[in-house]
Amino acid sequence: MGDTRKKKKFYFRKRRNKYFLEPGFKGFFCTCNFREKDCVKEVYNLLNEYASKLYPDLDVEQVPPSAVPESDAPEDRSESESEDETDIGDILRREVDSIKKNSQKSLRFKRFQVVETGASNCIFVKTNLPSPEELTTAIIKDLIATRIQKTRHVMRLLPIMITCKANLPDIMESAGKLFDKYFLKEPTSFSVVFNKRFNNSVSRDLIIKELAELVVVKNRENKADLKNPGLCIIVEVIKGMCLLSIVDNYFTYKKYNLNEICKEESNDSEESQAKKFKSSLNSETEEQNTQ
Repeated sequence: MGDTRKKKKFYFRKRRNKYFLEPGFKGFFCTCNFREKDCVKEVYNLLNEYASKLYPDLDVEQVPPSAVPESDAPEDRSESESEDETDIGDILRREVDSIKKNSQKSLRFKRFQVVETGASNCIFVKTNLPSPEELTTAIIKDLIATRIQKTRHVMRLLPIMITCKANLPDIMESAGKLFDKYFLKEPTSFSVVFNKRFNNSVSRDLIIKELAELVVVKNRENKADLKNPGLCIIVEVIKGMCLLSIVDNYFTYKKYNLNEICKEESNDSEESQAKKFKSSLNSETEEQNTQ
């Protein structure tokens, strides 16, 4: 007796594209206080606000129509395909390939796009702007000048010049390209700021030692200075990826912590008020003693 049961058709709903951290990216590394969705909204608003001021001629999104992903409508198989001849594994593979192809196209043209880091409270925003450090410096300087706190959930905002695999050869190769620009000609003081998350294969001491030696190789007059360096080499290791950058005024800018920069004014005002109060007390006591 033949099997008269109908075979179920399989439908695969296309998920919204998720972008993942890969080598060769540049952008912005953000830390937040357990409110990642709110942090993403804040950092998008912040970056777009200052990017529009620095680069008024650039569009917010430069995505050609061909690079826009397809809609999230359910996808059915072609009628010409036989249910018996179509393998579910083939359908899944085609689905994954189309998602990767569309996401790579659209990501290349987006000015800012959050990508997955695989670590909680760590957000990476990829950019196609030529100089993420220029935009970050503009934000920091404006916050110092105005003392207006524009974010509640974004803590640190660091420009990232290049990403690579988290192994010594790739890190040294990527760092060497950056060091040619910053440490080759003019001698300066430097320090290495190293942070590691969800990675046990990368040695902190070895990376710092190798990077410091490479800086000295570029220019023998470069000197390490842990307290007041001219330039800081930022090394952020997250799982199997490494984020590299070179920034100035790292400690002056409160380690690029936006909240601490805005708090500085209130601390200064409290200190100044305390000094004024002490000076007024001293003057009163001096007047009493003279009388």
